[in-house]
Amino acid sequence: MSTSLQIAVVGATSLVGQAVLDLLAERNFPAARVFAVDSAEQDGSTVSLGNLELDVRPVDEFSFENVGLAIFAAGSELSRQYVPQARDAGAAVVDFSSAFRQEAGVPLVAPAINAAELADLGRAPLVAVPNCTVTPLALALAPLLPLDIARVTVATYQAVSGSGQKAMEEMADQTTALFSHRDAEVNVYAKRIAFNVLPQIGEVDENGDSEEERSVRDETARLLGLKPEQLEVSCARVPVFFGHSWAIQVELHKEFDLEQVQKRLKAAGLQLVSRDKHGGYVSPMEATGNEGVWVSRLRRHGNVLSLWVSADNVRAGAAIHCVRIAEILAGQSALM
Repeated sequence: MSTSLQIAVVGATSLVGQAVLDLLAERNFPAARVFAVDSAEQDGSTVSLGNLELDVRPVDEFSFENVGLAIFAAGSELSRQYVPQARDAGAAVVDFSSAFRQEAGVPLVAPAINAAELADLGRAPLVAVPNCTVTPLALALAPLLPLDIARVTVATYQAVSGSGQKAMEEMADQTTALFSHRDAEVNVYAKRIAFNVLPQIGEVDENGDSEEERSVRDETARLLGLKPEQLEVSCARVPVFFGHSWAIQVELHKEFDLEQVQKRLKAAGLQLVSRDKHGGYVSPMEATGNEGVWVSRLRRHGNVLSLWVSADNVRAGAAIHCVRIAEILAGQSALM
């Protein structure tokens, strides 16, 4: 498919930005040209788009005038400053940051759940992509909605890559230091992450809920049409480089057939692992490097379903949804 569409990936050097570029190349995204854009401190860097090497352009010098579509993966501060500029120049924007997720009039979209939200958005639309902890959770819950969900209780086990490259480097440095009998320096997190678990992600409010817990609760409820009070969320950071996991309990209003639940999950495209196999569960290690949302350890106790979910937080939680939204928008004549 030939096209004159030019796109920009803003935050191209971030973990999500690099994964977006990889997926654009792998999926043969129909663009005449892709620009790699990032903050001024990344000026002079290069990134890969398949076999191509792209020079990273500083966003404060970049013109969006000839760009039909911009994918932002650079964080909320940069999005708040430059998304309006991109839209004023006529570009459609797909934003993976918290900047606009709760803003009235901005659709929050996970294409496998609510792609219909992308229809008839008008000129230079803005689409928000959910938190990478939210979308795999919502994908696992969506097939259960017809069974009448009463309440969801979820504990997340989140990889350090969710905090970016510096967090990964810090965990690696701390691990090396501990094996070398040296003090482990702590900068990114409040406490050491190597060989540890941190049961708070972000600042807490007056109720004791962390920023991440509020994000997961509110965005999941919005995606699925649930009430926020139907979700109880606890979020922890664990010493894993890539791959988030979720321990989920879903209370339904009545008893259910476990085999029918499995069929619903498979029909929705989730990857189910049988407990009859040796090691019949999926860990973050197996989930990393692909776009699958992996479900294992399904069990029923009365009207409560328990399950374990793992997914690559960068590819399956974030980048693939940015690219799928971009593919849908690129198919709309207004961008061509």
